[in-house]
Amino acid sequence: MSLIVATSRIDENTLPQPSERPGNFKNFFRSPIEIETNSEIAVQSVKIQRTGNITIEEDDFFCHYFGTDPRNYTSWSDLTSLSRTIKIPRGTYSLVGYEKAVQDALNVQYDDPRTFGGYGVDINTDGKGVELGLDIQCVDKGTAAGKDLHASMEAVGTFNIAHPSAYWEDNVIEPSTAFTWNIATGEFTSTYSSTRLNESKSVGMLYGYPFGLNGGAWTTELLNCSEEPFCVGLSRPQIQIESPTNAAEAQTITERHDGIHILDHTTRVAHEHSTYIDTYDGKGLIEGPYEMYDYVFILDQNDEITIAQRVYSETGDYSYMQEIEYWKNAYGSSPGTVKLTKALFYATWDGVEFRGVGDEVELWFKQKGVGFEKVVSSTFAAEISFSPIGTTSYALYPQLNICKGNCKITKMESSNTLNQYKYPVFTAGLNGGYAPGDDAFSNESFFALNAEPWIRIPPLRTLCSNSLQSLVLQADGSKQKLPAEEIEQQYFFELLNSANGVDYVHLFTMNKFTQPNRDDTLMKSQEFPNMSARLGFKDRAFIISNNTDGYVVGNDSLTVIFTSTGDLDKTSTSSFVRIPNLTHKTFNGAQSGLSKIIYQLPQFSNDGRQFGPLYFEASEKTYVKLHNTSPMILNMLQVQIVDAQERELNSLTGDTQIVFHIRKCP
Repeated sequence: MSLIVATSRIDENTLPQPSERPGNFKNFFRSPIEIETNSEIAVQSVKIQRTGNITIEEDDFFCHYFGTDPRNYTSWSDLTSLSRTIKIPRGTYSLVGYEKAVQDALNVQYDDPRTFGGYGVDINTDGKGVELGLDIQCVDKGTAAGKDLHASMEAVGTFNIAHPSAYWEDNVIEPSTAFTWNIATGEFTSTYSSTRLNESKSVGMLYGYPFGLNGGAWTTELLNCSEEPFCVGLSRPQIQIESPTNAAEAQTITERHDGIHILDHTTRVAHEHSTYIDTYDGKGLIEGPYEMYDYVFILDQNDEITIAQRVYSETGDYSYMQEIEYWKNAYGSSPGTVKLTKALFYATWDGVEFRGVGDEVELWFKQKGVGFEKVVSSTFAAEISFSPIGTTSYALYPQLNICKGNCKITKMESSNTLNQYKYPVFTAGLNGGYAPGDDAFSNESFFALNAEPWIRIPPLRTLCSNSLQSLVLQADGSKQKLPAEEIEQQYFFELLNSANGVDYVHLFTMNKFTQPNRDDTLMKSQEFPNMSARLGFKDRAFIISNNTDGYVVGNDSLTVIFTSTGDLDKTSTSSFVRIPNLTHKTFNGAQSGLSKIIYQLPQFSNDGRQFGPLYFEASEKTYVKLHNTSPMILNMLQVQIVDAQERELNSLTGDTQIVFHIRKCP
């Protein structure tokens, strides 16, 4: 009869060795143990430290919002920003594994470029190392001022497959790539002369990083492109894609028409092939381009300066462009009553600058010589300004349409580094396809096609659009995106805070709530988040960064940390003691075969606990025969704590001690 004490930690004064894991360890004996013939073994007692596991099912998720405090709006329809879905892959996680899974899910899902990839998750513990939940850190990248990277940007045709004027009217597949982009000089030059914006073949976007909304500037000199109309503005990503089966050269033009998709398809241009810009009062039309802009400066067909922005038609369910009354602002000497002509503009100015002010974009005129004059901004008494930034417009890129000549980019600032924030990509051919960027718009715009093999949305990204409701239409259809004549109140801006970050809040929606609720930022497809207990906030459906209840650390300027109010809701996996190097035989139904398991650990310890330091002692030992027909010499004993599939448990920490009893069979 023998007692064997097996322990995962040989020396308390040294760091654990690879062979000393709490769920899989080996003990070596200097004096070999002799086990007499016809013996049997049983577990007498077990001491472990169990952290528990976090179980995630297929329909589990929570939501994250980064935008204006929704309680500042009068209704849900005022929102320009909406929550994104955070979905963790299905599985059972140890605390360490779960910590990483939550962090990865937050960082991989599309997001505002100012916070993309800026999330950290750690286990929150007390002074004794006992788990108390999670710390979730959200970091704004801060100011873009002084971070000019225009000399490293790349250019791509807005209509990279087929320009609409040739595509819709003449059945010609021809991209709008008749331009050159000189990185060294910053010149965007037309290589195809035209006289109309909707016929220009020199329409492209500059990408590599998005426009720096937090204090960044984009400056363009316009002296050498003034002979014919032009557009310079900021736009969400624009790209065309096509089905690989329709991209074969043998296919006809007509067949390819059916296979070409426009990323920005919820627009009047796409619906009606109309290139007109509405006047400020909605009573007239200005001839414009096929491409859409969120904010744009135009020398139009009438040799007048038009400044326009994207607005939304509730009757048509699409976006279009409308001019704003910039001439009523006090640029120059005094407010005007009519639009600037080309001659009047170039008499004083030679360029424009777009500036990011948190959730607002301003437009400044560049004076000849030195200096800038503010033209479009909410700071004017008349409050003639561009509409606020939202979920579909937080990733903006320079877009240019030059009919003749060139413009010169002298500055483009961003808080992101080159290619840190991805722009959508389309690769032609049977093995090609579409990969969205890191923004909501380039992901959600193709929600109805995301199951197609050529639409390669990353597996950890979850679209919140559905057949009944589109995130793009909802964000673009905000009451703050309506035409000027329908706006009931002035735009609501948050601008920049004292740390030069956007003055937004972070808000997590983690569980069901009763409607109506002022904290609601969800789409219909996001109505049932269910992870509050598994994030450590059992009593809450919402947590928001400007709350004073004690779970927020930081001043909500650039960095904020949410600290759980309780421990995580965990489960305890069935666990078994396994000895792989002895001669016994047992049977495991979960694997339909022989096993080396000799004992099942109870769910609860002798004092009624299932997590933390636990002690189990068998009231009646169950012996398993070793089937040794001769004496057995034991030099080493390997001990494993496994699940029903005989995989090592990852929920154990600290030291494991197991006492075995070996005796001769009665």
